[in-house]
Amino acid sequence: MVSKIVPVRLKEQELKQIDQLVEHGVFGSRSEAIRELIKLGIENLSQLFEVSRALEKLFELEKIEGKTLIDLSGATEQLLEERRR
Repeated sequence: MVSKIVPVRLKEQELKQIDQLVEHGVFGSRSEAIRELIKLGIENLSQLFEVSRALEKLFELEKIEGKTLIDLSGATEQLLEERRR
């Protein structure tokens, strides 16, 4: 896989923390640290990506059908009613 260069702005505190990891030998360089931290962030957000893909599919189906497939009208009232029980 070809890697790309992406300029990024970090707050001073964030950069200090990355530098600490490099200084303590956890990572060999800032670039390596940032790459790994991004990978960990993406893994931690994997469920969010799944939800995003599911929403895209739902929107595609709604476009094909020409109508909203999930009707949530009254959902708030129903939730409040169930909480009162």
